[in-house]
Amino acid sequence: MAQHLPSEDQIIAILRDEPMVGSRLRSALGLPKKQKMAFKQLLADMVDRGLLKRTSHKEYQLGDGESVEEKREKRVKKIAEQYPEDNRRLGARSRRQTGKENETRVKRGILHQTGEEEWEVHELETGKVYEMCHRRQAPGKEGETISFTLYPHPKLKHSYLAKVDRTAEAMNISWDEVKTKFMEDANLPKDFSPAIKKYVDSVKEPCGKDFKGRVDYRQLTILCIDPDGAMDHDDAISVERTAKGYRLGVHIADVSYYVPEGSELDEEALERSYTQYLPWTAVPMLPDKLSSNVCSLHQGVDRCAFTCMMELDKHANVLSWDFHRSIVKITKSITYEQAMEMMKNGDDDIKALAEVTALLKQNRTKDGLLEFQSTEFGCKFNEKGEPEKIYPRVTDESNSWVEECMLIANNCCAKELKKRKLQGIYRIHEAPDTKDIMELYYMYPDLFKDSPVMLRDLGKPRSGDTNLNPTAFKLYEHLVKRAQGDETLTNRILRSMQKAHYDSNSFGHFALNWQDYAHFTSPIRRYADLWCHRELARKGKEITAERKNSVIEVCDLISANEVKNQKIERIAIKVCSCWILKSHIGDDFEATVTGIEEWGIYVSIADPIAEGLVRFRDIAGDDFYVFNPDQGLAFGKKSGRTFRRGDKVLVRLLRVDPLRGQADFSIIEKLSSEPKKRRRQGESRDDYNDYRNRDVHERADRAAAAEALGYVSQPDDDRDFDDDAPEYISARGHRNRGGRGARNRDDDNFHVASKPRKTKGAKGPKAFGEKLAGKRGGRGRSGRR
Repeated sequence: MAQHLPSEDQIIAILRDEPMVGSRLRSALGLPKKQKMAFKQLLADMVDRGLLKRTSHKEYQLGDGESVEEKREKRVKKIAEQYPEDNRRLGARSRRQTGKENETRVKRGILHQTGEEEWEVHELETGKVYEMCHRRQAPGKEGETISFTLYPHPKLKHSYLAKVDRTAEAMNISWDEVKTKFMEDANLPKDFSPAIKKYVDSVKEPCGKDFKGRVDYRQLTILCIDPDGAMDHDDAISVERTAKGYRLGVHIADVSYYVPEGSELDEEALERSYTQYLPWTAVPMLPDKLSSNVCSLHQGVDRCAFTCMMELDKHANVLSWDFHRSIVKITKSITYEQAMEMMKNGDDDIKALAEVTALLKQNRTKDGLLEFQSTEFGCKFNEKGEPEKIYPRVTDESNSWVEECMLIANNCCAKELKKRKLQGIYRIHEAPDTKDIMELYYMYPDLFKDSPVMLRDLGKPRSGDTNLNPTAFKLYEHLVKRAQGDETLTNRILRSMQKAHYDSNSFGHFALNWQDYAHFTSPIRRYADLWCHRELARKGKEITAERKNSVIEVCDLISANEVKNQKIERIAIKVCSCWILKSHIGDDFEATVTGIEEWGIYVSIADPIAEGLVRFRDIAGDDFYVFNPDQGLAFGKKSGRTFRRGDKVLVRLLRVDPLRGQADFSIIEKLSSEPKKRRRQGESRDDYNDYRNRDVHERADRAAAAEALGYVSQPDDDRDFDDDAPEYISARGHRNRGGRGARNRDDDNFHVASKPRKTKGAKGPKAFGEKLAGKRGGRGRSGRR
């Protein structure tokens, strides 16, 4: 039976005669070795309260009754009295001295010229005047507000010289120069070749000879719903009520009719793979005459189309479908907002569309539905064409009407490709990796509370050639519901998922919970859809004929280009936000911690909307911060202060680089309260032990789950937070397209990277860019899959 620990009076009585090291004192009290840790904790508590003190030889002796905290406060007060105006460099100070909590390395001041080549800067906060270091070129203009740093004067002791922080300056560069440099660095194509232009110029408006062999739908009421300002219109919808239920037609621009397979135009479109959307422009996959005119489905004009006509029952279950080339004339070309107004006014065509899409979504929900709610952002430009404001986009219910029609058409497209044994390109999405799920569990165990799935069941191998995993799907349904309303948690859940991509086999789409899925609805801006159109148009011997390009190589190329394009779009929106920030250097903002890595803390601000990095050295004060990957936090070794995702902080903008889309901040103050983790002075031992026991049991449960899945320790956070950062998926999937700079996405980029991260030389996350660029789920940047 374990012996009780001695009382504090017994320990003091023994040490009154002579100091002792811990092991000797334990022997003198007759305590067994198994009580060593508990005894050491008791001695540490007595030292904290001043009853004992420990010498440099690790011996315990009687203390003076003054606690460690009281001694520290006295020491700090004494140093402050001795050096009220201490401006010596940090290396000359006592290592025990603490700096000001809100003091940062980069300062802000007004520049004044005092001689022909002499300048000085007046610090705004303190009013102190510093001499500028000598330089051949002027550091700025008279009266200009600059950011500067201090360094020791080479001749005068205890004095400083001011130096312009060039990285903090808003560089003297125009917005046109920023755009040009960005396009060059991104290696974006500037124009099409003369041969392609010559061919496109020869293309005429569709006429009688182009309509031969096509099904005529010009008498149908066909709606084309797009964002305000859209220039290219590649899809339209018709809905008819029938005796069995509904006849739903999805009419897509017949781009394959104008782009011959294997032609120079086709090879150029494949090389680009997508229309590259930027906030200020767009780099099209096809020349303007095709994408915005001849192929585009304009109101009241005869156009060549490729139609998926579906017969649905009264519950919107698909009874049959047929893919064929057609002629269409758009009855109404409207915006999402106009569609909502027509719904309010009782328009029959809009009511029929809303009715059938509601049933389609209800059918998708039967086996579960992953719906990620997030905010998508856009950029507003002023009269000069410069970025003026980053704003959150608003989606209407009409977005989901179009999305549901596109989803079911894409589903039928994949089934038709498989049925006819064509060389289709399929959109696939693997189930989350078990290691990524365990990593998420370690970091956010509360998300898994009341989960309907046991973690040990996730390790079972999948059955057959399918990415569908009902067990993992149920778990992610639960996680998404638990994280509802918290964008940080939703972001992290997305990171634990795989990235959807293209494949020549229909292995299934985990997030949609469909075995068959392809892309059919956006051939103007996406090559995968153009390929599928060509395959669906093949007949007889064409089905077995050799293709101009290998389907496997095409899948690899367009999947790689998709990742590259998404990164470019994220950086582009960051460039816009940094251009707006360049007039706010030195300003303070309330911010939220969005991510923590070993090189610093990422924060986001709300007005103006932007995100940037706080390097650990730029946190106010003289503390030393360390990144703890296991708990996903940064903590100060001196103060014990921690920073976690979701913490509110006060930051100051230090420097901005619009060319790279990078902004650096400094944390001035932490606004969120510190979580209690350690035993505080005055806290009872029972309360402290209760907390520790709960923590131990929780870690034991996690360890058991990890062991059951084949892990003997906590998984590492081996993910590059920069290149493989998550993108948001809109719940309703609105699309935002227009002319240059419009967005027209209807894919399903359920993205989370799972590749190992190399820590050395790794870059920071693009969390803000992700939020702004958004999930390209839906037509626009989010939703249509």
